[in-house]
This record gives sequence, structure tokens and C-alpha cells, in this order.
Amino acid sequence: MELVLVLGVVGILIAVYVVSLRLNPWVKCSKCHGKQKFQGWAFSHAHHGCPKCKGTGRQVRWGYKFFRVGPNNGVPPR
Repeated sequence: MELVLVLGVVGILIAVYVVSLRLNPWVKCSKCHGKQKFQGWAFSHAHHGCPKCKGTGRQVRWGYKFFRVGPNNGVPPR
């Protein structure tokens, strides 16, 4: 009986997480923190795009690809 209860709670938590992924698949980039561009250290007027998010400032959440939810089966658009 306790096992069924634990599995039920785990199932509900996973379902809530999947719904959260469906509603909010994007987070700020962990490298640039949503700023999209880095300034040059020698020439402060020069800048380049973030290599991790490719200059968008956003990246998909881990579960978005793992659970294959959302448009394109969890593969972010390029």
C-alpha cells in the first residue's frame, strides 16, 4: 500500500513538471544570463555573441529535450 502511495506522488510530481515544461520551455542562458553578447576585454566597444545560446539569451530546460514535450518533439528551433 505504501509503495502505491509513493509511486502515485512521484507520478503526480512528474506530471506537474511536464506541464511546467510545456508552458515554460525556455530559461535564461546559464553562461550569458540572458545578456546575449559579451564585451571584449581589451576593446570594450567590441562584442561577440554567446557561444552557448548562439546569441539568443535563452536555452531550453533539461527536461524539454528529455521528455520530448512541446513543438518539434522537444527539439528547439534554430
